[in-house]
Amino acid sequence: MPLKPQTMGDFRELIPLPSKDTLIINRGLGDWWFGANGGVNADYFFSKLIMPLTDPIFDPSIPPEYKDSMINYPAGFGIGYYAGLFAEWNPKGSDWGVSLSLFLQDFRSGTAETTPSKDTTKESYEAITDFNYVSVSPSARYNFSIPGLYSFGGFDLDFITGSKLINRYKFKNTGNIDHDKKNVISPQNFRLGFHLGISYEFLVADISHKYRILFSPYLSLNGGTSVISDSGSSRNTLFARIGLIIKLGPDDVKKDTLAFNPNYKPPPDAYATARRESGPFFGGFEEILLAYEAKPVERSQVSEEVAEKSTIDVTEKVTTTTEPQRKITIRAGQRKTYFFPSSASTSLTNDAKEYLDNVAEFLKANPSSTVRIVGHSDDQGTFSQNQKRSEDRAKQVVQYLVSKGIASGRLFPRGDGARVPVGDNRSEDGRKRNRRVEILIVQ
Repeated sequence: MPLKPQTMGDFRELIPLPSKDTLIINRGLGDWWFGANGGVNADYFFSKLIMPLTDPIFDPSIPPEYKDSMINYPAGFGIGYYAGLFAEWNPKGSDWGVSLSLFLQDFRSGTAETTPSKDTTKESYEAITDFNYVSVSPSARYNFSIPGLYSFGGFDLDFITGSKLINRYKFKNTGNIDHDKKNVISPQNFRLGFHLGISYEFLVADISHKYRILFSPYLSLNGGTSVISDSGSSRNTLFARIGLIIKLGPDDVKKDTLAFNPNYKPPPDAYATARRESGPFFGGFEEILLAYEAKPVERSQVSEEVAEKSTIDVTEKVTTTTEPQRKITIRAGQRKTYFFPSSASTSLTNDAKEYLDNVAEFLKANPSSTVRIVGHSDDQGTFSQNQKRSEDRAKQVVQYLVSKGIASGRLFPRGDGARVPVGDNRSEDGRKRNRRVEILIVQ
């Protein structure tokens, strides 16, 4: 089906029916989306973190007077990652929507280190804090006027599933030495947070003309309540998420039928006259472009473009059906264009056959000459239909010349489908100019 983008995410499909009616299918973005969400965290840990120097349970040799020693750690940094599921309701045409993210793996890590001593041992303490959460994040989104761009914000409900809190004693003695001590303070089992962010979504794939996939890269800032409150601590964290939402949704489909009108009459054609303009053409030839003057003629007639290598000797008289038939002298470098009355038609007109009779005589008299034939189509059909029509139009020329005794090895046909329009497919006149066959005589 031909896909014509209208606005962000909207498509229109035009399907010719056997009844000659046209089925019109308008497909737009649906309201519901489901997918996955993941990315990385950049964490900043701040406020008080007071951790015991050691745990006598794990080190009973510590003298009693040192068992209550505490270390107050400064702010620290860390990284993390997250991944989970995503669902969204975003009504088409609305400024607002809602979504829900379920992060099944939400890992946040941080380190903080005291100032090293000034002696040669460079003694210091380092706190390692790792947290694993399952997070539920409902959000509201606001859609900006730029298609695909939106902001979002909401709450985070963090449930801890695992943690690691370590005191690391570090010093130098002919080398760097680390002693790790497990800490006995506990993090908060639940944390209430918030997030604000911005995202831009874009179409990635159209699946079976029923579903589509969107990518939404985003950046958000997250904060919330403390992560550790034991031993007088009030440790908290701010972190940025850089992530990607991959979401799949069904299309919103509306169908209509455009009835065939047997009484419709297309506007009259025009034939070429007067002005000539020279321009470059392929193969070293010079193309002669004929200007158009709006003089009605019968639809069986064609407009022409004639090109030649250096000079051209063309005697031509474009007539109505009451005037004598035109006579054209065939020369190398000459190009002719013939049009077809309907999107589905591929048969040659009488004018085209008359011209090909002259081409056949020229080829017989000039054994080194060849013919390049290119068929074209308008966009009224599927991609495969338009491609086949363009190929059939070129094949019609080949078959006719072969029937006149010309070897097929001297004929070079191809079909370009609807990929090379010369007219506007939104009008009947433009579509008629696009359904054509071009014939070039090559020396």
